[in-house]
Amino acid sequence: MPHATETDLSATFDDFVRDTIAQLDVELRQLSLAIHADPELAWVEHHAHDLLTSYMEGQPGFVVERQAYGLATAWSASFTSSASAKSDKVPVVGFNSEMDALKGLGHACGHNLIAIAGCASAIATARALEHFELPGRVVLLGTPAEEAGGGKVVMLERGAYAGFDACLMVHPGMGSAGQHGAGVMTSLTRVNCVATFTGAPAHAGAAPEKGINALDAAVSAYSAINSLRQQLPSDVRVHGIITGGEDMSVNVIPARAVLRYGMRAPSAKALAAVIPRVLNCFAAGALSAGCTHTVDGQYAYLDLRPSSSLSRLFKSAASRCLDRPDVDGGESYQITDDFALGGSTDFGNVTYACPALHPMFLLPGVPADEHPHSNTYADAAALPSSHDAALRVSTAIALTALEVLRSSDVREEMRREWLKDMAAIGAEDAMRVIDEVLPRSGDESAGGDCGCSHDGK
Repeated sequence: MPHATETDLSATFDDFVRDTIAQLDVELRQLSLAIHADPELAWVEHHAHDLLTSYMEGQPGFVVERQAYGLATAWSASFTSSASAKSDKVPVVGFNSEMDALKGLGHACGHNLIAIAGCASAIATARALEHFELPGRVVLLGTPAEEAGGGKVVMLERGAYAGFDACLMVHPGMGSAGQHGAGVMTSLTRVNCVATFTGAPAHAGAAPEKGINALDAAVSAYSAINSLRQQLPSDVRVHGIITGGEDMSVNVIPARAVLRYGMRAPSAKALAAVIPRVLNCFAAGALSAGCTHTVDGQYAYLDLRPSSSLSRLFKSAASRCLDRPDVDGGESYQITDDFALGGSTDFGNVTYACPALHPMFLLPGVPADEHPHSNTYADAAALPSSHDAALRVSTAIALTALEVLRSSDVREEMRREWLKDMAAIGAEDAMRVIDEVLPRSGDESAGGDCGCSHDGK
């Protein structure tokens, strides 16, 4: 289409992507329901892994790697267009399919919808590249352990996101009671840690002077952190629990006690300033009781920093092609104001590695203001209206990817904006400080978590 205007080409892309995703509707619905019916926790998403890789292996031109990057349930599916052979530098866009569920709640965060949205976006983008004879590479990553474990952080460190010009994914948001729409979200940086205090046991009645009370150390540290909160910025959160009491006896000086803490802040830089102060409280508690102590950190989930360029492209695509007033009772597809999420996600780390976007879409079949991580939401993740919402937003994501892939100007502007943002927030120094002051345990299964409530409501 050498003589098509930009407007004509965008309209042609819109129609092609919509039609492609419509063709995938039935099979993606079956895939989503199969994942939803068999919820699997972090790092053990074997059934979802097999379902998704088998599905992508059936897509023409995709090369699928099972158990990718040394992880049993990670995978990748990559596609390079035929026209790429004529290009010196092939642009690359990544997509993500999450798979893990919540303990006791199943797919109450809608990862079955995220999984098929990743497939829909990647396939539609790949087919458009081939149809319109455009150079480009599409990489869909199957990412385990978002809810607890930091799967994307592990994959990032192992090179899964290397070379991406941009990376995209979507996530279902709160219920909207009939409204259709999506918005661009930010989130908090979060890191969890475990402080273990070790003392010496003794009979609490006969020889208390021979004991070293680890529980006293934990309580002192807990109290010190409570006092610290008064001096912390209002947008910083530090919250923790004392564990291990079920193993204690009232007539024995506790020789071991454990504190589990989470710290949140608006950015990695802000969190890097808080961590040493919390660690000082742990050390002070240990010193006050004469105990030794260790602190094991977990993978930090960095704040989402959406690319301004990708945000503009996504909103334009959604506004342009997602309205269906004849189906939606005359309502337009709502592009909500950008908003902050109180939780965290390991995709935040991806936004620190390359320009990226993580929109959240509304679920029209869910009661208004019903949030993820509830029993109601788990049921809603299987509704036909939720499936439809996931595929609609996938259309806008695929169109966003195509704009990145076909325009070097878009890629250059996007990269400049991202580099400027990373420099402004001191990203590199902040990440280094977090890694240095709070070393990780090295156990991937004990990684970070999204920081949302996992109970029934």
